[in-house]
Amino acid sequence: MKKLLLSAPVVLLVAWGGASWFIGQQTEASIKQFLDQQNQASARSGLHQELVSYEKGLLSSKAITKMTFDAPPFNEWVGEVQVINSIQNGPVFFGGGSPLQFGSARVDTQLDMDSLDEEKRQWLTTAFEGKPPVEGHTVLGFGGNADYDFTINPMKVDNGATIVTDAITMQGSSTSTADMQGTISITAGKVEIRDDASQISIPSAQLEGEVTGMVGGQALGNFDLKVPGVSILAAGTTVPTTFDLAMQTGSDVKDNELAGKLTMQASNIQGVEDALSKLDFSMDMAGLDVAGLEELGKLQADMQSHQNQMVWNADAMETPEGQQKQQELMEKINQTAERVMQVAFGKVLKTNKSHLHSVLKAESAKGGINADIDLTYTGEGVPSLMELATYTPNDWGQMLKGKIALDADKAMLPEGFDMLVMPYEEQGLIKMEGGKLKSDIELAGENVTLNGKSMPFADLMQMLAPQGTGIEGGDPDMGIPEDLMQKIEQEGLTPEVIQLLEESDDVPRETVEMLRQLQQIQQDVQDGKMPEEDQKGTQE
Repeated sequence: MKKLLLSAPVVLLVAWGGASWFIGQQTEASIKQFLDQQNQASARSGLHQELVSYEKGLLSSKAITKMTFDAPPFNEWVGEVQVINSIQNGPVFFGGGSPLQFGSARVDTQLDMDSLDEEKRQWLTTAFEGKPPVEGHTVLGFGGNADYDFTINPMKVDNGATIVTDAITMQGSSTSTADMQGTISITAGKVEIRDDASQISIPSAQLEGEVTGMVGGQALGNFDLKVPGVSILAAGTTVPTTFDLAMQTGSDVKDNELAGKLTMQASNIQGVEDALSKLDFSMDMAGLDVAGLEELGKLQADMQSHQNQMVWNADAMETPEGQQKQQELMEKINQTAERVMQVAFGKVLKTNKSHLHSVLKAESAKGGINADIDLTYTGEGVPSLMELATYTPNDWGQMLKGKIALDADKAMLPEGFDMLVMPYEEQGLIKMEGGKLKSDIELAGENVTLNGKSMPFADLMQMLAPQGTGIEGGDPDMGIPEDLMQKIEQEGLTPEVIQLLEESDDVPRETVEMLRQLQQIQQDVQDGKMPEEDQKGTQE
């Protein structure tokens, strides 16, 4: 019996060690899957994460991951940084804020300060007063679920402006690392940004959210943000503007179509001389194709990647190889932009189904404003970028139907603003009814009803557009003859095409000048000339 009692702990330890070793083998795959999902979500922001190394052990492991920022300003401020993930293999954990925990692994995360250069390391040490900038703890469950708790420690930065933040915590859980479903809660203490002339202060902020899935790199679900007591002291003023800010979003997929809603409220507004006391905004959208949004998200990520690689400086352009690379990147950007338009009009938007409705309401002691926009997409076909560039107002009008309404108390307008409104009132765009400014527009393709009067959509645009912008009227091909337009579509804006445009008596001078400038930009890229240098030379 005594031998049996002595051997029991040994057996348990061996079993625990064996289970821990086996679970440790699975954790690496979970981390890779998590990083892949994060990269999809952050592709458009220029952030990429990768697993640098993974050291397996019997009871614990160590993973080094790297975050690379490609987009400004973080590509210059941070560039790339490594993160140390100390992994304790399950199935049982002791400590860590809880007496007993169960899971496949517990991961403690910190910034790898030793991987930074001396300047960045010293900057972070000073800003966070010697504390780790980020501390995270994650428990991976047996079914792919995870519970996490991350903290950004208090920070103070003096660099022209002073930035002071209290600790920011992020807690939550996910039901699966594959689809990122779960809950999230972010709590921020005081945030203050100030310089000699201005100051922004946020006493606290709280975000609660439920993630139900991902579409095109964007999280679906419901989110609620509350930021009370925001204070903004603008330069040259002595009294700050204060308000309470709240925002809610919700999105879901039904029958392979995305629908979503955004609402925002600014209340208890003070310090603006009774000009505004409350502001409410809401926007509903529906009828967007999910598969199209997924493809559009990937294209936008590709576009961001190409743009991040464009380097307009002498070092990048002084060699034939550098010039060739920049030219290839420009061609990729143009091709991707064309594809973005094809996907947006050919897949994402659905005729007579894609819908947008937004409402803006403002209140003050002097009255209120109500602006309501309710539009449905009615376009057909997939226009190219060149075709879009030649669209007239009536062409754009055929893409929309719906209503736009404005109802505002005239007393809400700032002093002297009524002089700016007068030309639109004379045109009939706005009508006066007692002490109110009103406008009712009904869109129906090429035809519009403005305050009860029927007219072409182009006439409405002429009322809205400042004179001389070129928006008010229009030849669908900008005055370019059909044979020359076909030549542009087939060959692009070559010097020969520009010469033919200049020699044509039918093409307006404004059109020739615009296309000449566009062709010059393309030629500069092909020749390896930097736009900045070209502009500088022109000025000189």
